[in-house]
Amino acid sequence: MKSITKRILTAVVALPILFFAAFFMPEYHHPLLMLIIVAAISFGTYEMSEIVRKKERVSPVIYASPILTVLAYVERSMMQEEIFSFFLYIMLIALAFAIEVFKGGHDDFEGSIDVLGRSVLAMSYPALLSIFFINILFLDNSSYHIALFFILVFGEDTFAFFSGMLFGRNNRGIIKVSPKKSVAGFIGGILIPAIFGLAAPLILPGVFTFSALKGFILGAVTAVFGALGDLVESTFKRSAKVKDSGIIVPGRGGILDSLDSLLFAAAPFSILTTIFELL
Repeated sequence: MKSITKRILTAVVALPILFFAAFFMPEYHHPLLMLIIVAAISFGTYEMSEIVRKKERVSPVIYASPILTVLAYVERSMMQEEIFSFFLYIMLIALAFAIEVFKGGHDDFEGSIDVLGRSVLAMSYPALLSIFFINILFLDNSSYHIALFFILVFGEDTFAFFSGMLFGRNNRGIIKVSPKKSVAGFIGGILIPAIFGLAAPLILPGVFTFSALKGFILGAVTAVFGALGDLVESTFKRSAKVKDSGIIVPGRGGILDSLDSLLFAAAPFSILTTIFELL
């Protein structure tokens, strides 16, 4: 089955589930979507551990990092801010360092810095970045904001893919880490989500209270970071010399291959939306 067919089938199955989860029990801060996020982060953490293990061993502490996602959700539900989740992140890092004190002696601690660097990376990506995704669940009119977020991020991926196929044949190879990506694909992947962002407050002014110009900026910035997230994960995979992070998602590879754009785009979307709603 061709990659494009697999991608379409995956989207047809995944997107309705995600949109249903976005509008399911919003008064309880989307528990179904939260469970999906935690499951995805758990699988993604395992895949990231396998990527970094291609080089050398990592600290077992990384497998506890999805707790950050759960704790961030609980904190937002109870206190409206993340305090203990970041404290836990620091404690997990400290624990990984402490364990290396006892495990690093097998090579006279020669590889300890590399081990700890890979371990901190695997604890930060994807678990730490998922905290910004949790923030979106707690925005005003959160169901619509979640839906807009998915539209912007998946729109970037979809329109970059088709723009690249149609107009990118002679302008590829600009970015070495992903030589098949084209300038045309990048432009299409940014412009269309920016237009979606512009249209959102015009179509639903009672839901999205920011201006059309701010919506355009929100769409463009979210799309840029979504594209950046894809490139960053490509960097990880090239370093480990693997094609995909896994095989669980047809047409896309592993969970991280589908999460990469969402993880990087969640922070600017969450931050900009909060700022725009206040201004």
